[in-house]
Amino acid sequence: MRSPQLVLLAACAAHSWAVPPTLTKRSPSLRSRHLAVSGGIVEERPPYALSGLERPTHRGAVMGFLHNTGAWYALSAAYVAAALKQLQPSSFYPSFLRIALVAASSYSIYISDCYHNADKRREGVSEEGELAVLRKDYLGISLILSTNTWLWAHNLGGSPVLNKLCLAATACTANVAFQSFCVVNRYIGHVLIKLTFATQFVAILGTLCLIAAKSPISACAWIYAAYAPGFVIYATKFPKNKKWGYHEWFHLSVLTGNLVSMGFDLGVLGLFAPCVAEGCASLASRLTFGLLP
Repeated sequence: MRSPQLVLLAACAAHSWAVPPTLTKRSPSLRSRHLAVSGGIVEERPPYALSGLERPTHRGAVMGFLHNTGAWYALSAAYVAAALKQLQPSSFYPSFLRIALVAASSYSIYISDCYHNADKRREGVSEEGELAVLRKDYLGISLILSTNTWLWAHNLGGSPVLNKLCLAATACTANVAFQSFCVVNRYIGHVLIKLTFATQFVAILGTLCLIAAKSPISACAWIYAAYAPGFVIYATKFPKNKKWGYHEWFHLSVLTGNLVSMGFDLGVLGLFAPCVAEGCASLASRLTFGLLP
């Protein structure tokens, strides 16, 4: 493993132990307070039930928009349709990989909306409800990392080393599921989950990128670069802001990584090749009519 990977992994391990989840037994006040801002009245959002931490004004805004409008689900469906159009009808496993990729990201967006926007949803904010959603949120993050590993290991040819990386990613997701539903809400469960995330991103996806760098397919490096800022922000919990905090930047980084992964995958499948070859062909037309029989 290269030294930058070791540094990242060590930093994440230290962070997991040094910054425990601030779980409290107190029941925070869920009543919203009103603040005067520029002559107008804005409603301060209630804190998180488990930790009592503040909920920034725009926390969950991106995920809420994508879920409520259905924009992400429509984009995911378009990606799968375009990918299936390029694949052979009998290609079950490649088709499954694309469907699993968007299923993981769509699941994560829905759960993130439930977790961060509970105060805006019918069920409201409660410790029991927040804990149930937090467990699923952990699983969603792990699934995004694993499905990317499976897809790009396949795109790179599926060598024995890549197959081992896929098995390791699957084991990590199984561990996250176990820790989430059987150990959390104890401190050690949160620590082990975050260490597993670090293993998935730094060790497994990092190794995948190193292999890709020596192959004709260099897309993995761009995907890793898109996810990396969010990973660092998630680990350092910086910057902190009452309106748009570190978690919002983390969400944007994850979404960017998902989009880059889907875009490069369609490129590997050859969707954009005719556009490059013809020169004058419209990419928008190709994306639209390429989905039709």
